[in-house]
Amino acid sequence: MIDFKTVWAKLRLPFLLSFVTLFGGSFGYHCLYPNEPWWRLLYMTSITLSTVGYGDIFQIEHSPVATLYTMLLMLAGMGLVLYSVSTITAYVLEGHLGELFLAQSIRRRVAHMKDHFIICGAGETGIHVISEMYHGKHGFIVLEADTTKRDKVRALFPDCCVLIGDATSDELLKEAKIASAHGLVAALSNDKDNLFLTISARMLNPKIKIVSKAIDLTLVGKLKTAGADYVVSPNFIGGMRMASEMLRPHVVTFLDRMLRGKEKAARIEEVVVPQNSSLCGKSLEEAHIYQECGLYIMALKSGETGSDFIYNPPLETRLNEGTILLYIADMEQHKKMHHLFSN
Repeated sequence: MIDFKTVWAKLRLPFLLSFVTLFGGSFGYHCLYPNEPWWRLLYMTSITLSTVGYGDIFQIEHSPVATLYTMLLMLAGMGLVLYSVSTITAYVLEGHLGELFLAQSIRRRVAHMKDHFIICGAGETGIHVISEMYHGKHGFIVLEADTTKRDKVRALFPDCCVLIGDATSDELLKEAKIASAHGLVAALSNDKDNLFLTISARMLNPKIKIVSKAIDLTLVGKLKTAGADYVVSPNFIGGMRMASEMLRPHVVTFLDRMLRGKEKAARIEEVVVPQNSSLCGKSLEEAHIYQECGLYIMALKSGETGSDFIYNPPLETRLNEGTILLYIADMEQHKKMHHLFSN
């Protein structure tokens, strides 16, 4: 990420050359005309270097020494000034200055984020995670070291917060406010990097939810041991998808429309019954979910069922703290569900 230190390192030489030329030229005139005030000396040097030709305010043409000095100042000074101006102009036209202000704007936005998601890697896998987060209007930050991929993300998803740097770096993770983040997606191209990233993220935020990518299935156990809550293998899922296309194509089409549909398309969503919810202890029938939100519960999991889901749960099923409800809903229905259970 470009900062002011980087800009100063790039433009330090042209600025210093301009400063030295201006004040060095003024000092030379001071030696020739010691009784003149400094503002007149600076003015004479400025109009000489810029060749604006406002006039000979010191009557230099009557002094051979001053005339020779002015000629040397014009030849040498103009070369330095032109170099400095061209360097600064090129820096601005190439977009570096705009990148600086954009980086500062992103930092200000990141500083106000909380309960957001951090997506590490904008490659072939990460770009789809970004798309889902973007169209779902979730708050998220992308960490990517490749500027080409960064530009692609910004072109596809305007106003997306992208921080440039190594996602495995603790400093960059802290800049992305990992301490207050809700979840992290480790979608780097290398399994070893994802493993190291998982360890770093878990150390910086023990409560964060981590989903990691794994190309090699033998590393799934290591990633979970390192702190990943879930591990996804694109190769495995791709193979399962191909088999499903062959065996149950209509089911795949149905799920695709939810996963790849437009912004207002329905999704399989979830809600967890929070602590002290007014619905704790009530049955699904008593919760009036359909009346309030217009949807049915397709699956349910609670502490009583262990790790298994109850599909198409009966209406007399009781809701307890921590019960997970799955349902198909559009964005408005999903908001109503969260509002219902938060009250």
